[in-house]
Amino acid sequence: MNELKNEKLFKNYSLNKGSLYNPQIIDFTKEPMFLGSGRNTQRFDNPRIPFFDKSNDKQQGDDWKHDEVPLITDKTEFRTQLVKSEVFTVTVQIQKLIFLDSLQGRGPSTIFGQITTLPELENVLLTWTYFEAAKHSRTYTEILRAFYDRPDEVFDNSFKIPLLMKIAKKIRAVYDTAYYYVIDYVYKTQRGIDMSDSEISNLKKSIIMLWTEINLLEGLRFYPGFLSMWGFKESRDILSGLAENLQLICRDENSHLSLTQFVLNLLKKDPFEDFQSEYKEVQTDIEDRFYEVYFEEIEWAKFSFSEGGFFGMNENITIDYLNYLFIRRAKAVGIKPDKTRLNGKYITKNPVPWVDKFINMDKVERLPQEEQVLNYISGGVLQDFDGEHSDEILRLLKV
Repeated sequence: MNELKNEKLFKNYSLNKGSLYNPQIIDFTKEPMFLGSGRNTQRFDNPRIPFFDKSNDKQQGDDWKHDEVPLITDKTEFRTQLVKSEVFTVTVQIQKLIFLDSLQGRGPSTIFGQITTLPELENVLLTWTYFEAAKHSRTYTEILRAFYDRPDEVFDNSFKIPLLMKIAKKIRAVYDTAYYYVIDYVYKTQRGIDMSDSEISNLKKSIIMLWTEINLLEGLRFYPGFLSMWGFKESRDILSGLAENLQLICRDENSHLSLTQFVLNLLKKDPFEDFQSEYKEVQTDIEDRFYEVYFEEIEWAKFSFSEGGFFGMNENITIDYLNYLFIRRAKAVGIKPDKTRLNGKYITKNPVPWVDKFINMDKVERLPQEEQVLNYISGGVLQDFDGEHSDEILRLLKV
């Protein structure tokens, strides 16, 4: 009886773009990244956008295990060499990083995976999810187990930090909005229900805003935590295992950041993707969100050092670095930073140059003509590029 009911239920469903496998032949070299003819055979013989395959290969080549870096020495150092204010900074930074990676562990694949057309993009989203969930989140748990007698309390207490919950609510709202529109699209597409131009436009705008949110998460929000904890290794040569774990995580985040920058620039500039009109409509919203996140992170930096800084690291250093990063990240997606909106602070030279050795852990020497494209692919702060060169880079990456 149930089989007959299901057969009747699905009889009028679309058998193409709304299904998990479209039985019709699809030429993926003529398909957009999102909202195309649907999915069928995962094939990588002739990807329309080779950058996604290259990013996927790099991430898989950087594979590592969540417990491969020993934390025995760190455990002793954390418990004997850190004062109360330093323990506070490390604890709240880890709590924030856990939240960010938890969201990213399910967000991209859950949301974009349902509307992605290209096999190479679908595949790199799955790899992205694997690293965030299977690597990063499990690594933070290993760190908590080493540093704290009751790691469960650290997890639970993160929900008692008002500022973290405020940030979480802001980020979640963007994810939830996109998720709502994607689910609506999937539901109606499966049932052959026509969607209005307005509905499709709203979906596209939500996609753009979510990629913007992820760009800010990967490129700006992670760094106060990374920077402050690397400071112990740089200034006092302690917590080496923690530093190395964060280097591995940061290397992955840099690859993810380059993905977001690449996709945003394609949605903005490539008429084939058919997002240009919506991008223009939300351009002001994108810029506003950039500044909003910047000041949210300044507020977080002040909170994380509210019990005091330590040798070589404090809230002022962190805020200067955030300003420097903001300018780079904004330019990378074609936003011209406004000094007035930054309250007069406009730092273009890295105020903590030593941090680059932690971020660019696998940088190798390359020919000058290769540098801008290959660095963009391999990650690190070097993957940022000035907006005026974005057209050329996009052309090279699509060859």
